[in-house]
Amino acid sequence: MVISFPNTAGTDTVTMVGAATGTNLGGAYTDSLGDAGTWTASAASSLSGNYSGTFNSTSSPLAITPTILIALAQDANFNLSGTATIMNSPCISSLTLSGQAIGEAFSLTDAASKAIIIAVPAGNSFNFSYNFEPTAAHCAGDFGRGVVTNQSPFDY
Repeated sequence: MVISFPNTAGTDTVTMVGAATGTNLGGAYTDSLGDAGTWTASAASSLSGNYSGTFNSTSSPLAITPTILIALAQDANFNLSGTATIMNSPCISSLTLSGQAIGEAFSLTDAASKAIIIAVPAGNSFNFSYNFEPTAAHCAGDFGRGVVTNQSPFDY
């Protein structure tokens, strides 16, 4: 694999050679600026499981922080599907989710509710941002942040 990207010293072309061993990848690299070394990669864990946490609106913070329970399933193509149950929110109580695992992060949408959730790993939890489109029937234009933790980790 050859990757090129611009930097302050000009274009740097990185050549990576490697092999797969089970679910791991590894090899050596060289670049056009004289650097060389080794690289490794491993498959990310499945995001299937049950998550719980809290979130709050940035635009209209609530005195009682809403809680969220998410049940996710991941298929072999990194597609996600699931549901979310939301408590203490004045505008929404559930979501039907679909999305994509992106490494250890994930992106989820509820097309009917016009909601989007983007989550990134933070240790044993996931920090997420959410927003509802301005045309959403409920929570229109609301956005905020939250955190969820996997309550049912699987052994891989």
